[in-house]
Amino acid sequence: MTTLRGRVKASALFWPLPPLLCLAPAGLILALTLAGTWSPLSWRALDWVYLSGQVGAQARLPVVVAAGTAALVAARFTRASLVFAQPWQPRLGRDVPLRHALLLTGWCLGAYLVGLIPLTVAVATHGAGVVNPIPVLGALAGFVALTLLGYLCGLFARGLFGVPVAIATVFVLTALPMVADPWTATSLQLPFVPFVGMRESVPLGSYRLGFFLLAVTIAAWTTAWFLRVPRRFSVPHVSGVVLLASAALLPHLYTFPLLAYAQDGDEVCSEHDGIRYCVHEGHADELALIIDLAAPVFAAHGQADAVPNEVRDHGLATGDGEVLDGPAHGVLWMRVHPGWDPYRQVPGDAAAWLVPDLFVCGSEGVAAMDRNARARERRAAVITGLQAWLASQAFEGDTSEDGLFADADPDEVRAWIARDGDRLSACEVEPEELPWWP
Repeated sequence: MTTLRGRVKASALFWPLPPLLCLAPAGLILALTLAGTWSPLSWRALDWVYLSGQVGAQARLPVVVAAGTAALVAARFTRASLVFAQPWQPRLGRDVPLRHALLLTGWCLGAYLVGLIPLTVAVATHGAGVVNPIPVLGALAGFVALTLLGYLCGLFARGLFGVPVAIATVFVLTALPMVADPWTATSLQLPFVPFVGMRESVPLGSYRLGFFLLAVTIAAWTTAWFLRVPRRFSVPHVSGVVLLASAALLPHLYTFPLLAYAQDGDEVCSEHDGIRYCVHEGHADELALIIDLAAPVFAAHGQADAVPNEVRDHGLATGDGEVLDGPAHGVLWMRVHPGWDPYRQVPGDAAAWLVPDLFVCGSEGVAAMDRNARARERRAAVITGLQAWLASQAFEGDTSEDGLFADADPDEVRAWIARDGDRLSACEVEPEELPWWP
C-alpha cells in the first residue's frame, strides 16, 4: 500500500508525461548551466549587476534544450494517430497540452535556476551593487515564452520534424542581439555584459518583459486553440498574432537605449605619490592592488606632468561624456569588471596613458623592426617598446620579451624621456637614436 501511494505521488510530478521526458532535459540543462557558470565562480570583482545580466545570457543553450523537448512532447503526444487526439476528437481539450507546457517549463526552468545557485552564492559573498529585477524577470518570462514556442512548433509540424525546427528557431532568436542591437528588446540578453555602475535601461527591460508576457499569453492561447474542435481561425486569435508581430517590429523603428549609468554605491579613495585613486565601494578590495601595480609604472616614466591626476573606477562614472573627457581633465578611467585581470590590465592602462597614440606615426597602428619595415613603422616600434617596458615596471622590470628596451637602465630611460619627450610625442624618434641601443 505504501509503495502504491508513493508511486501515485511520484506520478503527479510527471503526469501525463513519461518521467524520462522531464528528467533528461532537466539534467542536461542543469549540466549546461553549471558548466557555463563554473569559471566565473573564481572571478574577481563579481557583482549583482553582472548576475542580473547572466540570468538571460546563460539561458541561451538551456532554453534551446527546453524548446526542443517541448516540440518532441507536442509531436509525440498530440499527433493525429493517437486515439484521444483525432481531428474530430474534442477530448484532448486544453487541459492536457497546457499540463504538458506547465510540466516542461517547471522542470526545465527549475533546473536552470538550480544551476545558477553556485554563481548566486559567489556573488552574494562579494555583495557589490544591487540586483536589477527587470532583466531577471524578462529573462525568465522569455525562457517560458521560447519553451512554449517550441511546443507550438511540435503542434504545427505534427511530427518529429518540429523538433529541429524548434531548436533552430529558438537558437537563432537567442543569437540575434549579437547581430543587431534592436533585437535585444525581444531576446534574452544584452549583446555585452553589464557590471556595477551601470544597468540595463528601464525602457528596454520593461519592453522585453511586456513582450515576453504577451508572447506567453498568445502561445498558451494558440496551443489551446489548435487542439480544439473545430480548428479554424478567429478574429481575436489573428489579432493577437498581429499584435505580437507588431511588438517585435517596434524596436526596429525605435531603438531603445541599452544601458544607463547607475550610481548605486559610494567611492573609496586613497592617495599615493600625488595621484588620487578611487574605486566603487564594491571594488574596495581591488584598490590596494591597483595602486601597487600602477604606481611603479608612473614612477618609471619620471615626468610628473605626464601622469594622471586621478585614477577612477569606471563604476563611478555618471555618463559617457565624463569618461570620454577623462584625458582632458587628467582622469584615467579603469574598467574594474567581473573576471578582470588587474596584473595585465592595470599596468597596460597606466603605460598606455603615458605614451602617445600609435596612430600619430601614420603607420595605421603597425609597428615593426624587420628588414622590410618602413621608417614610420620603425618609429612606431619605439612607442610600443616603451609602452611594454613601462608596463613591465609593475613587476620590477621582469619581462620575458626581447626588444628595444630589453637592456635599458631605468635611470637612463627617464633621462631620455625628459630629453626627447616632445620628439617622442610626435613620433620622430628612430630606434638607432636610443642611447642604449647597440
